[in-house]
Amino acid sequence: MRADLKVIAVLVGLQAGYTKFFFFFAFCASGTVGTEKKHYIKKVWPKRQFLIPGVKNEKNEPLSASEKILLPTLHIKLGLMKNFVKEMECEGSGFQYLRLKFPKMSETKIKEGIFVGPQFRQLMKSGV
Repeated sequence: MRADLKVIAVLVGLQAGYTKFFFFFAFCASGTVGTEKKHYIKKVWPKRQFLIPGVKNEKNEPLSASEKILLPTLHIKLGLMKNFVKEMECEGSGFQYLRLKFPKMSETKIKEGIFVGPQFRQLMKSGV
């Protein structure tokens, strides 16, 4: 089964909104993922063994087993691209290429790495 991350949270019975344990595969606490400036730090989070309602932000019984759920690849690719573009130098040739490739897109959106699926596909087809 492939679904958006919010739909996946509903399928496995997680509580909606801002929660402490937001990821359905492991017990990683919010505020700890992606907040470090050093993105190369690797943390190993314990896997969720049991999904028990009322424990660790689990609100309902799961509708589907977490082993049967695939993460959406486009969301992963867009997230990687966002992190990559945010670290680029604004005066660098890569950033200038993005400005030329997407002239209707504001510089702020490019700086923040806000891209949509068709733009990502267009970049991948360009072969640069």
